Amino acid sequence: MSSNRRSILLMLVFVGLWAAIEIIAWQVLQRYSPYQVVWTRYAVHLLLMLLVFGWREPAALVRTRRPVFHLARSMLMLGMPASWVIGMQAGLPGEVVMTVFWISPLLIVVLGRLFLRDEAPLSIWAATLVALAGSLLVHTVGPLPAPMMLAYPLAMALCFSAYVVMTRALRGEDMRANLFYTALGVFLALTPALPGLWVTPNAHDLVVMVAVGVLGYFALWALDRSTAAAPVSLAAPVAYMQIAFTFALFIGLGMMGHGMSVRRLALGLLLIVGAALYVWISESRLRLRDALATPAPH
Repeated sequence: MSSNRRSILLMLVFVGLWAAIEIIAWQVLQRYSPYQVVWTRYAVHLLLMLLVFGWREPAALVRTRRPVFHLARSMLMLGMPASWVIGMQAGLPGEVVMTVFWISPLLIVVLGRLFLRDEAPLSIWAATLVALAGSLLVHTVGPLPAPMMLAYPLAMALCFSAYVVMTRALRGEDMRANLFYTALGVFLALTPALPGLWVTPNAHDLVVMVAVGVLGYFALWALDRSTAAAPVSLAAPVAYMQIAFTFALFIGLGMMGHGMSVRRLALGLLLIVGAALYVWISESRLRLRDALATPAPH
């Protein structure tokens, strides 16, 4: 399998797990602070890594030439949910948040060009814009809020996009350190605030939170490997498949709401899936190159 297709497949794994995590986490977000759920997710992530890798080669988890860069990237994984929480508390409708957030794959292509010299062909830009149009059809939005309110979903989009680009920039580092620092920064930042937020979960909710942490680890592993395999612009249009996977899970679980135009939804999903299929089929003809276009270490 080519490195391009490996990157695409791993991005599909990432967004599929991301869709599952959102649906699973929704069960507990109604009863606990989102910050507690995020803290627990990354605590489980850290514990999992310590159990699997810590006893064998603990130094590999923290050995790095770029600790500040690692921790700065980790803060993006706190900034993303924090922007969502603050925006929702400020009264932003969820559909507005998601509509604006889904400019993030386009931002990945832009930031990759600016900071990694990722030379994406016009076909990648076109596929990303087609998938973005699909996301706009799927997320029906009413009247837009005040422009200042849009800062929160824009911050979410920028945090996610910058995280992906920074992960590509860390492809020369040990993957174990990449994943360990991602969780460590969020864990350390949220721990001082936890006593004022903590609500002891019951057994069911604890299992849900642990599941979110385990799936979250594997999702970030897949994203790390996807960005290592090819320039980030290649899989950017494929990231929109998270929307398709989410709706597939909603339908499969009987959670699909009413009031949505079936035609509009179908057209939006068709554009998203079509863009992803185009990238998969055309990957061998796409000429992608960035400043890090050397074989990634295993």
